[in-house]
Amino acid sequence: MSIPTTAFLALALQSQAAAPAPAVAPGTIAVEVAEDASAFDRLFTDAVTRALSDARFVPLPLESHSRYIARVTVTRTESGAVTAKAKEPPAMAALGQVFVPLPSGKSQIRGLVSTDLSVDILLRGGDTPVWSGRASTVQVEGSAADAPAAVATKLASALMRQFPRRDPVSVP
Repeated sequence: MSIPTTAFLALALQSQAAAPAPAVAPGTIAVEVAEDASAFDRLFTDAVTRALSDARFVPLPLESHSRYIARVTVTRTESGAVTAKAKEPPAMAALGQVFVPLPSGKSQIRGLVSTDLSVDILLRGGDTPVWSGRASTVQVEGSAADAPAAVATKLASALMRQFPRRDPVSVP
């Protein structure tokens, strides 16, 4: 083989190796739900199913012959603590017949919870994801923003809004 032929083959092999993953066109999709899934896990799979529908996928039951399978993984971990305002009624001062609320200045330490949602989309019968996405949020434990339904909807929607990009999403 001559040197120019060798160089050409090397460039051809490099371009093949650097070729991007195939584009994922929306189509029929089934979302995997483990048989022993908790109610918490089911909230997330339901939210991902709705978000996939918004991204122009057609959700079908898992037993169907959908083109794609979506695998959903959710992890929640403690991520430290933060000072939050106490949920106590304010103190009141009486000035004649007028009651004035006084700032209590009280606060309490509340835990922070980090929630990560990962979605892998695979061709049915395949083991390698054709698309993967991840969204994360950190919320004050026990707050309205940390309610499982709110977190599931927020993360799933943010993740699928950026489809087909593969960048991780951080959700406030």
